[in-house]
Amino acid sequence: MQEAKFNHSSSIQIRFNDVDGLGHVNNTTIQEYFDLGRMYYINEVLGKKIFKGDETLIVVNINTDFMTPVYLKDTLEVKTRIVGLGTKSLKMEQQVVCKNSETVKASCKSVMVGFNKSTEEGLELLSEWRDAISKFEGI
Repeated sequence: MQEAKFNHSSSIQIRFNDVDGLGHVNNTTIQEYFDLGRMYYINEVLGKKIFKGDETLIVVNINTDFMTPVYLKDTLEVKTRIVGLGTKSLKMEQQVVCKNSETVKASCKSVMVGFNKSTEEGLELLSEWRDAISKFEGI
């Protein structure tokens, strides 16, 4: 089985308040790590304008699998890629990975849709977004 190729990676700093008394990172916090990876990906690939203008992307579905605990001692990165582009939506896959061991700690699949903040309605993915994603991902 071929390993999934991720063109984007974001380092994650584990904070003291992320960890419980047993030294585990709470699963809800791991979802925040995926959010950070998503934000860094979008910012790098689509540009900062997406967070300022009326046209943006919003998450409409998230499915997360937790494979093994994350500990305070782990050095983490979130790997992110887009695996599908529809007319109004995109499919994203992510992994929280321990850099030292390359162990996948959790994986996430999500769907994001185009959204207009002023009209509060869905919109088709902008051609500039599609072009930037296609170029970055090679799809």
